[in-house]
Amino acid sequence: MKTKILSILLFALSIPVLAAQGRWTEGYGQGNLEYFADSQGYRLYIGCPTKDGSADAYSSVMLNQTKNNAAIKQFTISVNGHTFDGPFEADSRVGTQNFVTLIDDLRKADAVVKFAGKSVNFGKNNAAKVLPIQKKMECNLL
Repeated sequence: MKTKILSILLFALSIPVLAAQGRWTEGYGQGNLEYFADSQGYRLYIGCPTKDGSADAYSSVMLNQTKNNAAIKQFTISVNGHTFDGPFEADSRVGTQNFVTLIDDLRKADAVVKFAGKSVNFGKNNAAKVLPIQKKMECNLL
Protein backbone atom coordinates (compact mmCIF):
# COMPACT_ATOMS: atom_id res chain seq x y z
CA MET A 1 0.00 0.00 0.00
CA LYS A 2 2.84 2.42 0.85
CA THR A 3 4.43 1.70 -2.52
CA LYS A 4 1.19 2.49 -4.33
CA ILE A 5 0.72 5.78 -2.44
CA LEU A 6 4.35 6.74 -3.07
CA SER A 7 3.96 5.95 -6.79
CA ILE A 8 0.84 8.11 -7.06
CA LEU A 9 2.54 10.95 -5.19
CA LEU A 10 5.64 10.81 -7.42
CA PHE A 11 3.46 10.78 -10.54
CA ALA A 12 1.48 13.79 -9.34
CA LEU A 13 4.68 15.72 -8.61
CA SER A 14 6.07 15.00 -12.07
CA ILE A 15 3.12 16.57 -13.93
CA PRO A 16 4.11 19.97 -15.35
CA VAL A 17 2.26 22.93 -13.89
CA LEU A 18 -0.28 24.29 -16.33
CA ALA A 19 -1.53 27.83 -16.25
CA ALA A 20 -5.16 28.47 -17.00
CA GLN A 21 -5.26 29.74 -20.58
CA GLY A 22 -4.94 33.54 -20.55
CA ARG A 23 -4.63 33.87 -16.77
CA TRP A 24 -1.56 34.56 -14.65
CA THR A 25 -0.42 31.82 -12.28
CA GLU A 26 2.04 31.96 -9.39
CA GLY A 27 4.24 29.02 -8.49
CA TYR A 28 6.85 28.36 -5.85
CA GLY A 29 9.53 25.72 -5.90
CA GLN A 30 12.89 25.22 -4.24
CA GLY A 31 12.71 28.67 -2.68
CA ASN A 32 12.00 30.47 -5.94
CA LEU A 33 8.90 32.29 -7.15
CA GLU A 34 7.66 32.02 -10.71
CA TYR A 35 4.86 33.75 -12.54
CA PHE A 36 3.51 32.69 -15.91
CA ALA A 37 0.63 32.92 -18.33
CA ASP A 38 -0.20 30.62 -21.25
CA SER A 39 -1.69 31.86 -24.50
CA GLN A 40 -1.99 30.35 -27.98
CA GLY A 41 0.52 27.57 -27.20
CA TYR A 42 3.14 29.81 -25.60
CA ARG A 43 4.12 30.62 -22.02
CA LEU A 44 5.36 34.01 -20.87
CA TYR A 45 7.49 33.11 -17.85
CA ILE A 46 8.86 35.38 -15.15
CA GLY A 47 11.48 33.69 -12.97
CA CYS A 48 11.93 35.25 -9.59
CA PRO A 49 14.76 33.61 -7.62
CA THR A 50 14.84 34.58 -3.96
CA LYS A 51 17.53 34.69 -1.30
CA ASP A 52 16.04 31.49 0.16
CA GLY A 53 16.27 29.73 -3.20
CA SER A 54 18.82 30.48 -5.89
CA ALA A 55 20.56 33.38 -4.21
CA ASP A 56 23.16 33.62 -7.00
CA ALA A 57 20.62 33.77 -9.87
CA TYR A 58 18.87 36.89 -11.15
CA SER A 59 15.24 37.36 -12.06
CA SER A 60 14.41 36.76 -15.72
CA VAL A 61 11.74 36.90 -18.41
CA MET A 62 11.42 34.13 -21.00
CA LEU A 63 9.02 32.83 -23.65
CA ASN A 64 8.57 29.12 -24.27
CA GLN A 65 6.36 26.84 -26.32
CA THR A 66 4.02 24.96 -24.01
CA LYS A 67 4.04 21.70 -26.01
CA ASN A 68 7.78 21.04 -25.68
CA ASN A 69 9.11 23.86 -23.46
CA ALA A 70 11.37 25.06 -26.31
CA ALA A 71 12.69 28.55 -25.61
CA ILE A 72 11.98 31.36 -28.05
CA LYS A 73 15.41 32.91 -28.45
CA GLN A 74 14.35 36.42 -29.50
CA PHE A 75 11.07 38.25 -28.91
CA THR A 76 9.61 41.63 -27.99
CA ILE A 77 6.94 42.40 -25.41
CA SER A 78 4.80 45.50 -25.95
CA VAL A 79 2.69 46.53 -22.98
CA ASN A 80 1.33 49.81 -21.63
CA GLY A 81 3.28 51.91 -24.14
CA HIS A 82 6.65 50.22 -23.44
CA THR A 83 8.54 47.66 -25.52
CA PHE A 84 11.03 45.18 -24.05
CA ASP A 85 13.45 42.90 -25.90
CA GLY A 86 13.49 39.38 -24.55
CA PRO A 87 14.63 37.22 -23.09
CA PHE A 88 16.35 39.27 -20.41
CA GLU A 89 17.63 39.09 -16.85
CA ALA A 90 17.66 41.62 -14.02
CA ASP A 91 21.45 41.37 -13.77
CA SER A 92 22.20 45.05 -14.41
CA ARG A 93 20.64 48.38 -13.52
CA VAL A 94 18.95 48.56 -16.92
CA GLY A 95 17.82 44.93 -16.70
CA THR A 96 16.44 45.50 -13.21
CA GLN A 97 14.58 48.63 -14.27
CA ASN A 98 13.14 46.81 -17.30
CA PHE A 99 12.10 43.88 -15.10
CA VAL A 100 10.32 46.07 -12.53
CA THR A 101 8.67 48.21 -15.22
CA LEU A 102 7.51 45.14 -17.15
CA ILE A 103 5.86 43.58 -14.10
CA ASP A 104 4.20 46.88 -13.23
CA ASP A 105 2.96 47.25 -16.84
CA LEU A 106 1.68 43.66 -16.97
CA ARG A 107 -0.43 44.38 -13.87
CA LYS A 108 -2.12 47.26 -15.77
CA ALA A 109 -2.47 46.27 -19.44
CA ASP A 110 -2.57 43.44 -21.96
CA ALA A 111 0.74 42.47 -23.54
CA VAL A 112 1.55 41.61 -27.16
CA VAL A 113 4.56 39.36 -27.66
CA LYS A 114 6.06 39.23 -31.17
CA PHE A 115 8.61 36.80 -32.59
CA ALA A 116 9.38 35.14 -35.91
CA GLY A 117 6.47 36.90 -37.65
CA LYS A 118 3.99 35.75 -34.99
CA SER A 119 2.03 37.78 -32.47
CA VAL A 120 0.63 36.37 -29.19
CA ASN A 121 -1.60 38.30 -26.79
CA PHE A 122 -1.28 37.86 -23.03
CA GLY A 123 -4.18 39.46 -21.17
CA LYS A 124 -3.99 41.25 -17.87
CA ASN A 125 -6.62 38.86 -16.44
CA ASN A 126 -5.93 38.57 -12.70
CA ALA A 127 -2.37 39.95 -13.17
CA ALA A 128 -2.93 42.63 -10.51
CA LYS A 129 -3.74 39.88 -7.99
CA VAL A 130 -0.89 37.53 -8.96
CA LEU A 131 2.10 39.64 -10.02
CA PRO A 132 3.96 41.35 -7.16
CA ILE A 133 4.06 45.09 -6.65
CA GLN A 134 7.54 46.59 -6.53
CA LYS A 135 7.54 47.31 -2.79
CA LYS A 136 6.71 43.67 -1.99
CA MET A 137 8.87 42.04 -4.65
CA GLU A 138 11.14 39.34 -3.22
CA CYS A 139 13.02 38.70 -6.46
CA ASN A 140 16.80 38.83 -6.75
CA LEU A 141 17.51 42.13 -8.49
CA LEU A 142 20.75 43.98 -9.01
